[in-house]
Amino acid sequence: MTPGTLFTDQEFVFHDGDVGNKILVSLGAKSGVIVVAKTTSQGHRYGANFGCQLKDRFPNFYLVKNCCVLPKPTWICLHEYYEFSAAKLIQKHFSGDTKHIGNLPDVITVDLIACALNSQDISTAQVEILEHIMT
Repeated sequence: MTPGTLFTDQEFVFHDGDVGNKILVSLGAKSGVIVVAKTTSQGHRYGANFGCQLKDRFPNFYLVKNCCVLPKPTWICLHEYYEFSAAKLIQKHFSGDTKHIGNLPDVITVDLIACALNSQDISTAQVEILEHIMT
């Protein structure tokens, strides 16, 4: 899956075990593992400056309304990262659980990945996957 790909997952499992429909963004893939971040349009916990906001209480990357294919102001949450197997995502796509929304512009994707790489919440293994994309 290309970095910057936006998609919905109707059966997304959050870290606390809840399941729901969520918009996700692919940050990178390597060896069959795809790192994704969830998004939110509920900005009460986040700042509203376009781009990388690592100094917020919850690190994020802010996308203004209509800057891409998303119709609402959207925050990409960079305090939680999720990993999917490529095979599982393909299976979820064919079952209809995931749907492609569109792609972030390349310039935003590069800035987003650079921001994620500087987040304190990303694991060493996830950094290796994203650094693979940036080289």
